[in-house]
Amino acid sequence: MLMVMSAQFFGASMNVMTRLLELNGPHGKGMHPFEILFVRMSATTFCSFLYMWYTRVPQPFGAPDVRGLLVLRGVSGFIGVFGLYYSLGYLPLSEATVLTFLAPILTCYVCSLIMPNETFTRKQQLAGIGSLVGVVLIARPTSLFSSIVRSSAEGIPPYSNTTSLQSPIAARNAIVGKSSTGPDSDSTQHLIAIGAALVGVLGATSAYTSIRKIGQRAHPLVSVNYFSTLTTIISTIAVLVLPNVSFRLPANVTETLLLCGLGICGFFLQFLLTAGLSYVPPPSVVGGNGAGSGKGSSHGSRATNMVYTQMLFALFYDRMIWNSMPSALSWAGSGIILASAIYVAIARDGNRQSILANVKHEGEEEESADGILAGARGDDLESGTARAKVVFRNDGCEAVDEEERRSLLHGHENDNDDDEYGEGERAQEYTLPR
Repeated sequence: MLMVMSAQFFGASMNVMTRLLELNGPHGKGMHPFEILFVRMSATTFCSFLYMWYTRVPQPFGAPDVRGLLVLRGVSGFIGVFGLYYSLGYLPLSEATVLTFLAPILTCYVCSLIMPNETFTRKQQLAGIGSLVGVVLIARPTSLFSSIVRSSAEGIPPYSNTTSLQSPIAARNAIVGKSSTGPDSDSTQHLIAIGAALVGVLGATSAYTSIRKIGQRAHPLVSVNYFSTLTTIISTIAVLVLPNVSFRLPANVTETLLLCGLGICGFFLQFLLTAGLSYVPPPSVVGGNGAGSGKGSSHGSRATNMVYTQMLFALFYDRMIWNSMPSALSWAGSGIILASAIYVAIARDGNRQSILANVKHEGEEEESADGILAGARGDDLESGTARAKVVFRNDGCEAVDEEERRSLLHGHENDNDDDEYGEGERAQEYTLPR
């Protein structure tokens, strides 16, 4: 759990550096998300290759039967991270972060459709609907929140960011195609950023689902390496092809330090998250014979729930760096999404523990039934032996009785034919001892 929570600290720190680089400020003109992705993923790719070479990871390119899934994981992961990076230029850090918590809920739903033995219960579906309500509260569409429209018309932004940092001009012109002047532009950019974040959620959902399908067939760092390598390639192509996106070197020491810190935080995020989620604690020992307790471990669920601590780091950074706090509606929407995501994670672990308990109970019942059956077979054997003895005795008695009856009948015939014999002689000849 500590590794996963540490990973969330590096993830939130990485998002802070990304937002600082995207916004215009003392360091100069904001950088495009494609440039930032290129730098970050290049560093992650280099560190991943170096670590896999040092630890002798088997099949560094993955097994042939999962390479298609690894490519899908890399491409969908790029969509997810680009949606997040783009939204960071227009949304407070806490809002952009909480929207990413929709991905685990959607992943549960998608896995229940395409993977066997995966369920998405009615309560989890209600949690998903609640998350959509939270998204609406964060997005604040003008058709539903007229007060936000009036405040925007008065020049008050939907969220309180009191710093002088502005949204990146290059990103807006290249992708949105809108100018930054006027309150309508602020509202439009806010909604477009929400849309980009939701597209990123879809990409992250596809990436998580691909990881679930890959399972243990590929080393976790192989998946990370596919993601970072493909993101680097796509970012390079975008920088070279898109006319309004140009690659530039860091203009000063601040940008250089931010880019270096971005690459380092990105690698530690992936490494600690992978190590924390893949760690399996040893079974507890009961007694002196070294036998395990047999209880299911809840480490996986508790470690997964540590992912949501990134929201706390995001709120801290928003307050300390940008002096920004979400509005009341954003607080409500963020709380709904966070509660729904935690509930789905806990519910999934509860279902898994229930299934394990049922399997264990069925195993005990089967073992007990086998014992009873074995005992019954032993009883049947003894009973059968007893019955055989009884039947043998009965058959013997019947045979004796039949022999006696026939002898008596035969003797009676002899009595009729041989009346010259005396009664004492006949009785002595035909009387059978009991």
